[in-house]
Amino acid sequence: MSVAKMKLVKKLAQKKYREEFGLFVAEGLRLCEMALNCAEIEFGFYCENFLKSARAEELIVRLEKITRLEKISDTEFERISDTETPQGILLAVRQKLSTPEDVMKKSLLVVLDGVKDPGNVGTILRTAEAFGCGMILLDGAADIFNSKVVRSSMGAIFTVTAAKMSAEIFLALMKDFNFNLTAAVLDDTAEKYFNRDFTKKSAVVFGSEAEGVSAEIFNAAEKIFIPMCGKAESLNVATAAGIIISEAVRQGLGNRD
Repeated sequence: MSVAKMKLVKKLAQKKYREEFGLFVAEGLRLCEMALNCAEIEFGFYCENFLKSARAEELIVRLEKITRLEKISDTEFERISDTETPQGILLAVRQKLSTPEDVMKKSLLVVLDGVKDPGNVGTILRTAEAFGCGMILLDGAADIFNSKVVRSSMGAIFTVTAAKMSAEIFLALMKDFNFNLTAAVLDDTAEKYFNRDFTKKSAVVFGSEAEGVSAEIFNAAEKIFIPMCGKAESLNVATAAGIIISEAVRQGLGNRD
């Protein structure tokens, strides 16, 4: 199994191959533990360097009962790892997204419009899952199965209710399912985020830090902003998302279906 599967793992670092094979890589002890309970695992690799604790050994025993797992040398593992300091275990996991209809069952939706930084996408994904939100990635956002997104999500990638779609389909769904559409922007027409009524079904769109939300979304949505008293011109998008999601949940949305 080794050579072909190791080559496949290397290929999965690229989006086109992740899409072709419908797989992504989960690497590290904690992520692999979560994958064991929440994901469809195709195969995996580990090395001698990983077997340093009872927790690691227990994970190997459990994984070997459900999937094809192979031990390789530390050097071979370093070649296929996508991290600077490999922990010594990785799994090839089947991609799984929710249907748009399942996402629409959520009371609060977090929508990413052109957010390209994988670390930010993963962090927002983690926050959305923690507060029981649905998540939508519009065309142009970072791939949800990018390895940096997966790591930043801290396991939320396995349980979040998320879908990918175009802005056109998203806007149509907002009307069909009677969602209030809000965009976080830096604009004179925006209202303070804590004055926005989040007691009804709501979707909040966050754009890239460089370009903001797209014109299509901007024109269709109500606008909100986070007031600041310091000298910084803006907040990191993941930080902004956390602040606004928290307020929406405080008002009663997000943590219920």
